[in-house]
Parts: sequence; C-alpha cells; structure tokens
Amino acid sequence: MLHDIVNNKHLLDVMNKKLKLGAVIVFATVLSTVAIGASDLLQGVGGGLFGSVIRSQDEPCPAGSELVLYGTHALCMDTFEASPSPLCAVTEVTNELETKRNIDVPACLPQSKADQMPWRYVSLTEAQQLCARAGKRLPTNEEWYKAVSGITNTETCLLDEATEPLHTGAAGCVAPSGVHDLLGNVWEWIEGTVVDGTLDGRMLPPSGYVAGVDQNGVVSKTSEEPQSAFDEDYAWVHSDGVRGVLRGGFYDSGSDGGIYTINASVLPELRTTGIGFRCVEDLYL
Repeated sequence: MLHDIVNNKHLLDVMNKKLKLGAVIVFATVLSTVAIGASDLLQGVGGGLFGSVIRSQDEPCPAGSELVLYGTHALCMDTFEASPSPLCAVTEVTNELETKRNIDVPACLPQSKADQMPWRYVSLTEAQQLCARAGKRLPTNEEWYKAVSGITNTETCLLDEATEPLHTGAAGCVAPSGVHDLLGNVWEWIEGTVVDGTLDGRMLPPSGYVAGVDQNGVVSKTSEEPQSAFDEDYAWVHSDGVRGVLRGGFYDSGSDGGIYTINASVLPELRTTGIGFRCVEDLYL
C-alpha cells in the first residue's frame, strides 16, 4: 500500500513538471511572437503588434490596396499614389513647406484613395517616414517592377507634356496587378539608394537609353540611341555620392518615361512638383 502511494506521488510530480514545462513553452512562444511583431513594427514593416495582420483569404488586403505575390513573399501595394489624408494640415500639397506642415501633424497619414491630388514635394526620407507612420514602407525595385509588369495600356498613362499631374486614378493607367499610375503622373520614390553608381552591389551603366535590364527591371545596359525593344525609355545615372531612386516617369516625361525608366541621379533630399510616392504593407499568408 505504501509502495503504491509513493508511486502515485511520483507520477503526480512528473505530470506537474510536464504541465509547468508546457506552460513555459507556450509563454515563450507567445513572447517570441510579440517580440518579432514589435521588432517589425519598429522597422516600419508591420502595421500592428504581431507584424502585418493575417486577413481572410477572400480579402487579404485592406481597401485601397492590391495583393501582389512574389516568389518569396506577398504584399499589399497601395492602389493609388499617396495623397494626404483629411487629418493633414494641407490636403493638396503645392510646395515643400506644406509637406513639412503635414509631417508636423502626428495624425497626418498618407492615404491610397481615388480622385485625390498626389502628395508631391516630398523627399525620400520624408516618404519613408510617412509610410512607416502608416505601418507601411516604400516598395523595392523588385516589388515595383513586378507590380507594373504586363501593362499594355501605356497610352492611357500621363507621360506626355501635361502641366501638372491628374487626380489619382483619373488617367485610367492600370497595371495587371490592379495598381494605378505606376507609369507617369508623378515619379515614385523606391526604397534604397545608389552609392557611387552602385545599386544592390552592382555598378549601373552610364546615363542613356535603356538597352537591357536585370530580373528586377533595373537598367544593366544603356545606348546613345533610343531602343524600341525597351519603349525608348531612358535611364539617368550619377556615379558620385548617394542618390535616390525614382521609377515610372512623370507627367512631362514623354517617351523617356515608362516601365524601364529609372532615375538614379537625384539627391535623396530632392523635393519637387513631379515626385511623389506610394506605400506597401508586408503580408504574411
């Protein structure tokens, strides 16, 4: 009898230890998940404590964005070029001081909405900060190029000698991804910089008409003559210092703007009438 009691007590002790260990493992897993989510949020990757929200399969992206799938990840890209939300001090920005006024309002966020004037006069750093404020980030070259790939209605895109950009979505320039105005209207800042002519570890060719691109649509070869195979698109490259990257062209690019057009010659702090941005949100399916 005593032997059975001892054995039962031993069995209970073992079970209690296993239960405690299981609770510790569960707690550690939750804590790790929170830490990862918090880290993503601090880096401007996630939009909440647990990183990007896992939404329903039918509606993985929020209104105003499009699902774009890649080999290694998926994201929700803003359907329209960024414009100031109604809580901003200035909803139609016409100079760099108005951008500064908006940034000074904590509740001011970039929005993706049709029939709005795109947010212009914004530097690379300001665009990065504004996207991060909304729990998003700027797209990379790969992501931008994937989203615009396959577009055939380029004649609808605002590229030809307009005096100012149109309201978002007004041109009818839509890529197969469902994203509007990737070409024309305003240049769009891309994540990353070119340092002494080098982008992502590769030296860019000198300025000229695009004669070759890599798998991410970044110019790999240029020519002194327009190349019909690349829609007569042009590449601007500066081989000294730190430069920002713009894609797509703007409302006065003409035939120089398009899918393969890249401007890697501008200073990151440049703010002007023809430069805007759009944001993306990482999606974990």
